Amino acid sequence: MKINQIKQAALLHFVEKGYEGTSLSDIAEEVGIKKQSIYSHFKNKDDLFLAIMNQVIEKETQFLNQFFTHSHPDLQEHLKIMVLYLKERFLRNEEGNMKFVLRMAFMPPLHLKEEVVTSFNLYFLGLENMVKQSFLNTTKFSHKASEGTLAFMTLLDGLFVALLYGGIERFEQKFPVSWEIFWNGLRK
Repeated sequence: MKINQIKQAALLHFVEKGYEGTSLSDIAEEVGIKKQSIYSHFKNKDDLFLAIMNQVIEKETQFLNQFFTHSHPDLQEHLKIMVLYLKERFLRNEEGNMKFVLRMAFMPPLHLKEEVVTSFNLYFLGLENMVKQSFLNTTKFSHKASEGTLAFMTLLDGLFVALLYGGIERFEQKFPVSWEIFWNGLRK
């Protein structure tokens, strides 16, 4: 179906070129349609961008919900696996969802900033709540649920920045060290 092809092409363009560098003409050319055909599905580039953003957030929220429904008795292993899954989702070029999430959450289009930041904040708040619930479900750390969650989310933010700006090498350099310090801090 053309609408899905338009969205997928646009998603990849937004990831690679940002909002400003993406043109409807390039998207149309990649899909093999005329630019005007995009307007039969979307009012303008903003409408297309917001549709993709909502779709990506929905997919990534579904992934998180599925991940956290499988409770894991070992909190350390569960959270560590989640970080590694998010890294893998970022690295998979064919999907592009996590790259879109990180790029647009950190560098939203200025004229859509309020709407974009609000949506991504809700996504990250949902993730934070799932992490907190994992702490609460683990009697060993339930008393540190709030602090542990905030520390974990801060660690995750730093790792996301490393992936986005430094690449996989920087992530691989930072992850083991920061994870060890984070986890040792929880055990005190």
